[in-house]
Amino acid sequence: MSRASSRESTVFPSPPFMAVRDLLRRRIVALLLDRVSSIDEEELAIQLAALEEEKSLIDVTKESAQSIRAELLHVHLPALEDTGLIEWDREAKTVTTTDHPVLDDPKFRQIIETEATEWDGILANLANQRRRIALSVLKNREEPMARADLAGRIIQHEMDEEITPDLEAVADLCIALHHIHLPKLEKAGLITYDIETETATYEGYSELDDEWLDFRLNETPRAILPSAHQSENIWSIEGRDNVIARGQSLFEQADDELFLMFTTDGLLEEGCIRRLNDAVDRDVDIYLGSQTPEVRDLVREHVPDAVIWEPQMDWLNLPPKYEKVGRLVYADRNAVMLATLGEEDGEGFHDETAITGAGENNALVILLRDLLGSRLDHLDAQSEDFRSQIPL
Repeated sequence: MSRASSRESTVFPSPPFMAVRDLLRRRIVALLLDRVSSIDEEELAIQLAALEEEKSLIDVTKESAQSIRAELLHVHLPALEDTGLIEWDREAKTVTTTDHPVLDDPKFRQIIETEATEWDGILANLANQRRRIALSVLKNREEPMARADLAGRIIQHEMDEEITPDLEAVADLCIALHHIHLPKLEKAGLITYDIETETATYEGYSELDDEWLDFRLNETPRAILPSAHQSENIWSIEGRDNVIARGQSLFEQADDELFLMFTTDGLLEEGCIRRLNDAVDRDVDIYLGSQTPEVRDLVREHVPDAVIWEPQMDWLNLPPKYEKVGRLVYADRNAVMLATLGEEDGEGFHDETAITGAGENNALVILLRDLLGSRLDHLDAQSEDFRSQIPL
């Protein structure tokens, strides 16, 4: 089976740092890169169990291999497949690497072969574009840098070094740095952040190659799905399965925050719930709104760490002659998908169509960012004015 035809719906790569911030996934990719052919799921599980338990292959127990294989099938292989790094043939039960260009980059090879303590947290921070820029700026400073100055330098880097940053944009980024980015960088040991003086200092990490801070990622995907059509960096997606795949991919990519809204039950599939819990494990803040009690109850039961509220306006329900909006996924204020529900089939499922975009300067992302603004920095489900602060 050719790589191009291995899946009916192929989700194109998420940022590679996001895919390999888990040790087991780095080991999977490293093992596959050392092979010239595909590997059987069972053999892969045995090799990974041997690495994890520091045993020879012959000493790996059946129970250990089965446990690892269950993780592979339900968590790690779907995640790596979604990013385009591996090809997983479910019928043949084999796995191999794809021709993703990042797999030929020697810096990426260094990244997946490093097994330093807290490496998962380091890679999670490197996966975020603004944090990489912040680290690049701070590492060249001998003295602590003021948060406002850092915000200005980050925005200059994103736009043009000769352009004076917009004061409102700097102010918004200052808030995000204080509440999100700098605390996460400090938790990973990459910087120190003095809240009283509002200054940050680069600390680095013994296993971190400073060149990785300049590792270029394609922030706006070249394509989302084979069925997507590009127009001014906004894509349309046709079909329920493709919409689900894109939404789950955004769950996987989220590093800080997921803002979600759903109009009806039946839209949060098992794979969505699993990825939301994976996001919680990565310290991603999840905010979910729905006027449908069944949706709220489902999330309370299966994703108890999510912040849930009932929107005051049923803004997603359009007049009867129009299609009804079904899902909104807004990840890290850098990627968005908005999906509508079409006709219902005989099994109770709706056909779905979506528009999606990604990147700091993407028109759809900018629209959501302008609508929500800095309100997302202060989300508090218990605040009396919480609902009124969300203009949706």
